[in-house]
Amino acid sequence: MTINTIFFDLDDTLLSDELAVQSALDRTTAFLVSKYPRIKAQEFELALRNRVVTLFDTYAIYDFTVQIGISPFEALWGDFTDGTLRFPELAETVKTYRQQVWTMALADVGISDNRLAKLIGLMFTVIRTEHSVPYPDTYTALDALYERYQLILLTNGAPSLQQLKLEKAQQLRKYFQKVIISGDFGQGKPSPELFNFALSRAQADKTTSLMVGDQLFTDILGANTVGMRSVWVNRKAALQNDLAQPDYTVNSLTEVVDLLKKEGI
Repeated sequence: MTINTIFFDLDDTLLSDELAVQSALDRTTAFLVSKYPRIKAQEFELALRNRVVTLFDTYAIYDFTVQIGISPFEALWGDFTDGTLRFPELAETVKTYRQQVWTMALADVGISDNRLAKLIGLMFTVIRTEHSVPYPDTYTALDALYERYQLILLTNGAPSLQQLKLEKAQQLRKYFQKVIISGDFGQGKPSPELFNFALSRAQADKTTSLMVGDQLFTDILGANTVGMRSVWVNRKAALQNDLAQPDYTVNSLTEVVDLLKKEGI
């Protein structure tokens, strides 16, 4: 059947969270190296990335962040001002988490300086907060689609944080008739309950809807569970896993536009 509604993921589908994080890391690390020239930037970044991942899952709030779809790096900079669910607990937890991450990463490269850890942690937060990085083909693809289809944004994460990302990429919001965020619902992708809720909010039928996203185990698996067709945006030529089955695989958002024209869906 012909597609009427397209659901888009946000992070690393329309906006490059990876590039925004890397930019903030590069600038923060450059400042650190200016203070301690003996430190190698790559060595510190590796230590930091390791601490970000290995520390986050030691906190009691971790299971909640998995349920909603909040990454360790988002916990390193996000301002979780939401008053619902366990977001107030998360907002308190990340204060300790951030100080630990930066302090321990510095210690890993031979620096013991709590004030410096606080300073570069704040620097990273400010820089990352100001950065939303759309992919080069994001607006081109959305321009080609939004007059023909109902476009819905379906994203995991904290509502306050995801809305902030949209504010920093102001042109993006106009393309979407609705923005559905997992933290408002209480479950994240791939929850079939969230996908059914999204279909209901959009007044869309699964047989005439399409999910477009970069993550097999959230975007594609979730679409699979409710019988919605899906497009996997696989920019990095990752290997497919048998647990999630996209109907189509593309390398860019431009290819999504081409696919819709070619297949007539």
